[in-house]
Amino acid sequence: MKASETSFRNLLEGTKQFQIPLFQRPYSWKKSDWETLWEDLMRLYNNEIEGSHFLGSIVTQALPGTADSISPYLVIDGQQRLITLTIILLSLRFYLKEENAHGVKLAEELYECYLINKFKSDNNYYKVLPTQDDQEVYKKIILDESINDTLKSKMIFKAYDFFRERLKTKKSEAKIDYGRYKNLLLERIVFVNITSDDRDNPYLIFESLNNKGQELTQADLVRNYIFMKLPHNERDTVYAQKWLPLETSFKNIIPQEDKFANILTNSFWFYLRKDGESVNQKDVYKAIRKHLDCSNINIKDELEKIIKFSYYYQRMAFSELEEEANLKKFFTYFNRLDFSTCHIFLLNVYNDYQEKRLCINDFVRILNYLESYFVRRFFTDKPTKSLGKIFDNLYKEVTQTVKNKNLATLADGLYQVLESYEGEKIWPSDDEFKQGIMTKSIYSKSSNDRVKLFLEILESHQTQEIVNFTNLSIEHIMPQKLTSDWQNTLGNSHAKIHKNLVHTLGNLTLTAYNSSLSNSSFDKKLKLFKDSNVYLNKYLCQLNTWNEEEIKNRANHLADLAIKVWPR
Repeated sequence: MKASETSFRNLLEGTKQFQIPLFQRPYSWKKSDWETLWEDLMRLYNNEIEGSHFLGSIVTQALPGTADSISPYLVIDGQQRLITLTIILLSLRFYLKEENAHGVKLAEELYECYLINKFKSDNNYYKVLPTQDDQEVYKKIILDESINDTLKSKMIFKAYDFFRERLKTKKSEAKIDYGRYKNLLLERIVFVNITSDDRDNPYLIFESLNNKGQELTQADLVRNYIFMKLPHNERDTVYAQKWLPLETSFKNIIPQEDKFANILTNSFWFYLRKDGESVNQKDVYKAIRKHLDCSNINIKDELEKIIKFSYYYQRMAFSELEEEANLKKFFTYFNRLDFSTCHIFLLNVYNDYQEKRLCINDFVRILNYLESYFVRRFFTDKPTKSLGKIFDNLYKEVTQTVKNKNLATLADGLYQVLESYEGEKIWPSDDEFKQGIMTKSIYSKSSNDRVKLFLEILESHQTQEIVNFTNLSIEHIMPQKLTSDWQNTLGNSHAKIHKNLVHTLGNLTLTAYNSSLSNSSFDKKLKLFKDSNVYLNKYLCQLNTWNEEEIKNRANHLADLAIKVWPR
């Protein structure tokens, strides 16, 4: 590696191109970063700083070029500073073009000497070429083309907007001398330019400089390593045809960069675990790297699998994307139940379904068993911590059971495996389930939607009528705060009764009148229950009072329904 101090002018002069590689994330500097750089540049402009301003190192790798082409360099470290300074040059050009003839001449000089390679075409035209995700908006800024709202959301355009605004002369401020500002950028900004040759592995240099990539998300690191392993001449094609559509599909669901990266990482995590491997979420990148380093792994085939299963995960985690109505219903249920752990097992099941090894009816049977397994465990206070290990190994257990016992379907195998579980893994019995429904306090603000779903599912199994649950909410029949009337109704033990039963299933129902019912007496609530089209409320219409005995009677009634709805 060679290191030398250089100005921004010397870095850009000549027929060069600085390419941001696939293993770099898109441009990500934010307003706080731009503000800091702008303040430093203005101190330099106002001569508060003497001499030059050091902006750190730019680490590049010289790539093979041809005599009639450009001199290409891969930017291993420093892309944020390099792109930001280039954006400032573009912002400066924007104002120079509007000045006198001298300003127009300076704008042309900036453009032809430091922003483009005038006599080259296609991608070779640009002195700095961002990573694929940023190229379209960057090229449009360079070429002065119209930019749509989607591209305006890119950080590169926001940076361009920011620096144009800062360079605009305000009435209350002295006019910026754009010519002097141009010279400042080109002459007084200096770097240490570190250049490696084409025999070095750029990804490994990058990983080392970034302290094993800790500043990147695990999704970034996975992408980086996969493309580092691909043949160089295939990377752009594979990225454009395979990886970019995957990233785009996730970003369309979750535009926020950090949340999108976390969801994508989660899909990789579940992919690693689907065949029984126990992997910590923080070690996703390490596990995939170890897997890809196996000598018998074909990188392109493995990438195809990762992408395929990521799309499966996407349909489960975002059920609105699933087209099959029965699957969409269960995927929605599981998300509302906060039962995403089952996705580990369901990735392989979904693949069997896609590959025509599993029919839709058997898939629905599997989903029914899983729903019952979760609901029964919830009401009987079985630990959720053990679910991760259970579902890591479940597919392997089920397929082995199908094979050993010569069972007809995967659904039969799942039923036998779940039924055989004991201890922490147990699928609770009818008696234990019923006892849990009678006594467990299930309602809290954090579990509101989960409990509402229990009631919705019970309701759906009692009537053929289609009920719009959107406008319904959970009603505590005995209210959460007792009035004196309610205390009289419940008797001397009202405090104990309230504490033990207020949040149990027997005391909960669905209504559209939650706010108006509030702490009303049972007689007033009963009038509204009689007008309700919710089947669960028909039971209440037969009663004259609501006390400890009636709450327990209704809980017993709902428990009998639940055993049929969620059978074992």
